[in-house]
Amino acid sequence: MNKLKNLHGQVTEAIGRAILGGEWPPGAALPTEDALAARYGVSRLLLREAMKSLAAKGMVSVRPSAGTRVLPRDRWQLLDADLLDWHLGLPVAPGFIADFLDLRRMIEPQAARLAAQRATPAQCATLREAYQRMAAALDGQGDYVAADMAFHAALLAAAQNRFLHQLGTALEKLLTLSTSISWRYPDAARGSLPLHAALLAAVERHEPEAAAAAITRLIERHENHLHGMMQAQQGTTA
Repeated sequence: MNKLKNLHGQVTEAIGRAILGGEWPPGAALPTEDALAARYGVSRLLLREAMKSLAAKGMVSVRPSAGTRVLPRDRWQLLDADLLDWHLGLPVAPGFIADFLDLRRMIEPQAARLAAQRATPAQCATLREAYQRMAAALDGQGDYVAADMAFHAALLAAAQNRFLHQLGTALEKLLTLSTSISWRYPDAARGSLPLHAALLAAVERHEPEAAAAAITRLIERHENHLHGMMQAQQGTTA
């Protein structure tokens, strides 16, 4: 059973990533069931289960008379954990990044305000520990991106809002995706560390507006690095 579940997940991911990568754009019909089953080396039954999973994520419509078609992007469950994972390693469209940055600007400054108002000593300690891991990673001790993600996860937890907590996983995956691009910008990680320090200090001192200002500067810096790296990638592929 576990082997079948694993194979189901692999086929679902493969087709999902092919759709995200543009092999089958919105509105396109997927190949026949027999053709897809042969391509991925699975049974038609397992393929149907994979299509059910993709349909549940809003990516495809499965109709006996019309076949399977890719749905418009505005129907996709963009915050689905699998969809966010599948974006890793694929070219990221500028519009996707722009929408993510809009989301960050809408959510994170207010989350930082709430964290500065509500963080417990234990939550402050968790935030500081993540910051210390970031600093250590710059000296070659540990994974900087993982520590950065832990820092932002701790910040959302300190806001003590159940809806923000639910958004936390999606935001973490989006940050991982965008950071995998932006951290390659020259001195991106080391240059952002003082802003993380300012955010940490504002939360520990319970200064909401200072916390919001610090994370706004972080978002602006992240945006500049993303644009710089994406322009460089476009120049390389031009």
